[in-house]
Amino acid sequence: MNEGRMTMKIEELQALIFARTAELADVGSGEIGPDTTLERVGLDSSDAVILAMEVEQLIGGEVDVGIFLRFETLGEALQELFRVLPQPNATV
Repeated sequence: MNEGRMTMKIEELQALIFARTAELADVGSGEIGPDTTLERVGLDSSDAVILAMEVEQLIGGEVDVGIFLRFETLGEALQELFRVLPQPNATV
């Protein structure tokens, strides 16, 4: 990962991940939340790869592709993502 590149707050990253998940699943944004699983909205491992790659582009750093697969919900994946990224000014 690129040290110090991430300056986004968790709320901003969450909003972006939730919005992109809704787009990929072709559902309303109100149907996506911290308790959402990719499976529940009809997404699979290839969609998880897309999410990880898009997060990489947003933050300018490497993201483990499996992060959206190892954790059951988007909220759990987001917390882990934020935990492992360098955060000089993180606000969780």
